[in-house]
Amino acid sequence: MKRTEKRSLFSRLFNPVDVGIDMGTTTTRVFMKNRGIVLQEPSVVAVEPSIGKVGAIGSKAREMTGKGQWEVVWPLENGVIADFDGAVGLLETILDRVVGRNLFFKPRVMLCVPTGVTGVERRAVTEAALLAGAAKTYLIEEPVAAALGAGLPIQEPKGHLVMNIGSGTTSVALLSMGRIIHSASLRMGGEAFNGAVDRYLKDHLHLQVESSQLEEIKLDIGTVSPRGRRGNRIIRGRDTITGLPTTVRLGAQELRRGLEEPVVSLLTCLHSVLEKTPPELAADLLDTGIVLTGGGSLLEGLDECIQAGTHVRTRVASNPQECVARGAGMALDDPALLELMERK
Repeated sequence: MKRTEKRSLFSRLFNPVDVGIDMGTTTTRVFMKNRGIVLQEPSVVAVEPSIGKVGAIGSKAREMTGKGQWEVVWPLENGVIADFDGAVGLLETILDRVVGRNLFFKPRVMLCVPTGVTGVERRAVTEAALLAGAAKTYLIEEPVAAALGAGLPIQEPKGHLVMNIGSGTTSVALLSMGRIIHSASLRMGGEAFNGAVDRYLKDHLHLQVESSQLEEIKLDIGTVSPRGRRGNRIIRGRDTITGLPTTVRLGAQELRRGLEEPVVSLLTCLHSVLEKTPPELAADLLDTGIVLTGGGSLLEGLDECIQAGTHVRTRVASNPQECVARGAGMALDDPALLELMERK
């Protein structure tokens, strides 16, 4: 055996592989130390029902919908496991891809869960990871992981407020000295804005479009700021009154009215945490502000709306979609945080 191979074997034996996984409702991201985000795929699995064999995950699995014998499932709903076997298959394939299959060198895995999940939901995530091949599994709440991934010094005796807006869930947490002081969650996230686009098109323009178009419309002309985008987009779909194909021109500021409802829900969730914040930590927030993470935070003008609705300076983290996965991986390098998690 070559000397470099011996060194690699020795280092793997005494330095376990650490994997941070943000297994979200629509997207799964994996972070590994010194490598960054090593996998980003839709949270979908194609399974052969007769034998339970996983044929593909991610984009390839999504393309197999309605083809042959494959059953295509999305194992998570609102950030928690809805299909246990599908979740195991997804995690097993992910670990196979990023770590490889080895009986002796199994990875330590940090998985993210929404704030407020039940004990049953937590156990389901832990068991799924162990069955998928993890040597040891830790669970971290999404806003804690998001804060770490955003680079916030949450271990210091100062208040930090994080709102993580995933596709299916939103978590808000006030953090200080590595702990959650107060938190709140919603079983809604960025997908709620897609739903708002859909309702606006149907109610005001009598137009029905494919669900895949909703995300495109939101990203292209979506805004919740009166000073935001002024462009428009031609949208093709079916007239809900005549049943015939049709096209309409939709303006960004016109669509803004339809996107306001989910913003109200997000603000209500934030206020529920702010109202419980101790005065000394509330004073800290005037300096540290509110940090938004998750893909839902990228909607134009959302930070502006939240700042106006809370009177607290608000900003979007750098690479907000990656914060949770990055923070999950970073937490495995923090002995103090691991100790807190093992006490739960």
